[in-house]
Amino acid sequence: MGLCPSDISQEAFCSWLCEHEHLVFGHPSGVFDSPLSVWLFEVTGRLYGVDGFMFGLALVDGRYWQPLPQWATLFLARLDAFYPRSLNGGEVFALLASVELALMPRRLVHSCAV
Repeated sequence: MGLCPSDISQEAFCSWLCEHEHLVFGHPSGVFDSPLSVWLFEVTGRLYGVDGFMFGLALVDGRYWQPLPQWATLFLARLDAFYPRSLNGGEVFALLASVELALMPRRLVHSCAV
């Protein structure tokens, strides 16, 4: 059984990046080489790809991949802007922090409306 979109935690990924701040991601926007894909492999022991709005196991047809959480799609879009430049974990963490800031107003507005 594979991961569900709700299993992809921004907080857990953030913590992992802090522990791997010097790790170099040679092709950070690659489907199977992105920091998110590397983290999913470390967490599950299975190779997951991430591509735009979707994620899934490497050997599963793309038609069966699942949607990524909103934060992850925004994160991947920002990673694509750095293609083909290598990034280290600290730089990736800074990108993730910018995603969190970009989404914060929406979260605050949503929580106030409830």
